[in-house]
Amino acid sequence: MLDAKMVLIGGGSFGWSHKLVTDIACLPALHGMHIVLQDINPEPLEIVLPLCQKISAALDAKLRIEATTDLAAALPGADFVGLTISTAGEVGDELDHVIPERYGILQTIGDTVGPGGWSRALRNIPVVVDIVRSVERLAPNAWFMNYSNPMTVLTRAIRRTSSVKSVGLCHELQGLLLHMAYYFGVDWEDDIKVQMGGINHLIYIMSMDVKGQDGLRLLRDYKGDPNTFQAPPDHPVPELLTNGGGVNPHQKIKLDMLRRTGMLTGAGDAHTAEFFSHYLRNETTLKAWGLASQRLAHTFAHGGSPADRRRVAEDLVNGRRPLWLMHSHEHASRIIAALLGLHDDLVTPVNLPNTGQIDNLPREAVVETQAVVNGAGIQPMGVGTLPHIATTHLMRHIPTQEMIAEAGLTGDRDLAVQALACDPLVPDPDTAEKIADDVFTEFRDWLPQFHGKWSC
Repeated sequence: MLDAKMVLIGGGSFGWSHKLVTDIACLPALHGMHIVLQDINPEPLEIVLPLCQKISAALDAKLRIEATTDLAAALPGADFVGLTISTAGEVGDELDHVIPERYGILQTIGDTVGPGGWSRALRNIPVVVDIVRSVERLAPNAWFMNYSNPMTVLTRAIRRTSSVKSVGLCHELQGLLLHMAYYFGVDWEDDIKVQMGGINHLIYIMSMDVKGQDGLRLLRDYKGDPNTFQAPPDHPVPELLTNGGGVNPHQKIKLDMLRRTGMLTGAGDAHTAEFFSHYLRNETTLKAWGLASQRLAHTFAHGGSPADRRRVAEDLVNGRRPLWLMHSHEHASRIIAALLGLHDDLVTPVNLPNTGQIDNLPREAVVETQAVVNGAGIQPMGVGTLPHIATTHLMRHIPTQEMIAEAGLTGDRDLAVQALACDPLVPDPDTAEKIADDVFTEFRDWLPQFHGKWSC
């Protein structure tokens, strides 16, 4: 029995919790691990807990899995704490799109930058800081693994307010490598090596080695025609890619960025678009780039609406769907094993303060680079100097993200509005003030720091 414990906050997630448990159960080194699913809502735990237990039994992993709504009871003895929450839930996701649309601003996801990312950050910061302070008090030696969005701002707020060992995790690079492996007919983990750096959901792939060939040159050879991304008919889609949402043959924005900058962006096109206003001018522009205004904030757990994900979870529990008993492209379980010294050194993307990984971005700003993970901890890898075009794009957002973190921690409304006015999707300060007025009114109960009801 492995003497290690993980607490998953937001453990009632229908899309994520059982996938993480599957990944853990697929690693023999983690068999017997103690897992606590913690959620403020007991109802989804009644479905997710038996599903996770069923997965553990199917893989003979002997995981000790329990569920609770009591965070203080869950945390003592934890070696790892995972965070997968969204303050205000579906209501917040909807309003993050509806409010900006009143003023002509379209978003494709709305959880990272733009008015949606701004709003989501401000209401998540107090909740996340309170959680981290509980971890600091009850599980001070735990690794805190943040999967919640907006990744950069929340990771920055955590680092500013707590000494807990923390890291932000995202799967955007793994998703890109899976697609590239499909197009090129190679193994996504063994045959592709990249040099990359940036911020969450806007990472730049500066070089890509595909079995000794220049992968970026190979992509340029497609001449920007999305149809040429279709692999030969006899080239099967990897099961892992199918289970993760299927093949996206379009990648129009990626190819546009490659043509204009010589670099490939790592995140999906819907994420990348929100960092640049010209992709989202109107519905016609969206459609031209193969996008849609979704009114549904992205999570790393794909699979339709929350109601759809609930039905899938229920079907899995009741045997109406077969269990997926293979490791996913997420790296959380492998990171856990590596930190415990039970896995070979792992190279994986992480979000951490810039202590020198990227020479020409501000120190302490949270950046995304690859890192080596092992029993000694997480050591980010140096990237060197990013091309000027990349830093120009990134510096449109990094100072704004710093302002959002500061405003969310201090309750400074003026600073929050100034940060919103700096976002490329917001056309002018007057529009920023109107959006902010609506957000502060409709999200009043979720923004206690701006009403004297919370302080860090």
